[in-house]
Amino acid sequence: MNLTTGSFALTSTPPAPDDLTVVFAGDFCPVGRTDAAIVAGQAAAMAAPLHEALAAKDLAIVNLEAPLTTVASPIAKTGPNLKGNPRAIEFLQAAGFDVANLANNHIRDHDDAAIRSTLAVLERGQVAAVGAGLDAAQAARPLFLECKGRRIGILAFTENEFSIAGPHHAGAAPLDPPINLEQIRAVAAETDVTIVLVHGGNEYCPVPNPRTVANYRAFARAGASAVIATHTHCPQGVEVVDGVPIAYSLGNFLFDTPFTDRPYRADDQWWRGLLLQLDFHDNSVVRLRVVPVDSGPDGTVVRPLTGPARTDALAYLDHLSALLGDNDTRAQLWQAWCFEQGPWWHDYFRRVGTPEDLLSRADPANLMVLRNGFTCEAHYEVLKTYFSLRWDGVPAPTPAVLNRLHRLQKGRADA
Repeated sequence: MNLTTGSFALTSTPPAPDDLTVVFAGDFCPVGRTDAAIVAGQAAAMAAPLHEALAAKDLAIVNLEAPLTTVASPIAKTGPNLKGNPRAIEFLQAAGFDVANLANNHIRDHDDAAIRSTLAVLERGQVAAVGAGLDAAQAARPLFLECKGRRIGILAFTENEFSIAGPHHAGAAPLDPPINLEQIRAVAAETDVTIVLVHGGNEYCPVPNPRTVANYRAFARAGASAVIATHTHCPQGVEVVDGVPIAYSLGNFLFDTPFTDRPYRADDQWWRGLLLQLDFHDNSVVRLRVVPVDSGPDGTVVRPLTGPARTDALAYLDHLSALLGDNDTRAQLWQAWCFEQGPWWHDYFRRVGTPEDLLSRADPANLMVLRNGFTCEAHYEVLKTYFSLRWDGVPAPTPAVLNRLHRLQKGRADA
């Protein structure tokens, strides 16, 4: 598919008054300078540049990448414990978002009370929530909406890190493909439009891993009208499978940098994301439109790219999308990624020592990292691939392949 213009027609169907337009945004995380700007009363100004891009929407959906609470009650986990001020609802309202996806790896960062607070804030602000709840059953519930005479069902899942709901505690709905496929089929049987949201994949990797591609394509064939993913902090490709658009990652939408030990350049892909507009006619997607956005250098405003920056971003997305149909090249790039990421895990295992060493140490951090390496699908995919490649004696990637991977990580379409 050619996305260099920002628009792609799946059919020749002309626009009609009863077409349904749904817009999706990536990760919104009201932390740091983003949070401070909202609390300072700047929400309307921060959202103003988005009004034109969202003007045509009948429904707008964003991933809310942190609980909204004033109380800090961080859970034990690896990675940062994120939270935003409840006033973040002002930005969602100013931008015009109707649905917040809570199925992500940070929604439980401050335990049950923070999720209860988030759900209450969204309800008061008249923004619907999906993908999380006060227990596993509630988290798994689809969101049903009526819009333009259509019954819309939305399902949301996230990879299995520390945010997953349980029988007696709050959290997010898990990615579990056999069960997810049944959920999709059930929702598709009683709706006109079925939207599947997934939060997962390998952070900072420009190509989706093989498991992710297989899963999302299976979701499309099971009855989803669209499969939209977030989490990787960088855009990935878009493809159409049996008439169903799959966006492998929309990248960040508005998300200040939470890590002080990682340098963030002004042109870092961290600041780049995508708004994806889907137009439905007779309950099927007939057109899609991509609006590249930028939130750098401080996460206090998000604006559509214009001029050469927009042209470059669309050319880059088109290049990534073409790789989805090039299995050999995509496999080479994925293996190169695993060869670079795998040694960290190898060294980590050596430092941990024996199982007795691991369990007897007072600091539980080692156990949490190991747990995350094996229970989070994206991490495990790296582990499995890396050790398999080494066991099978597969040669390390050539400098040319590594160079191509690194250029893609920097947003270079000429990789």
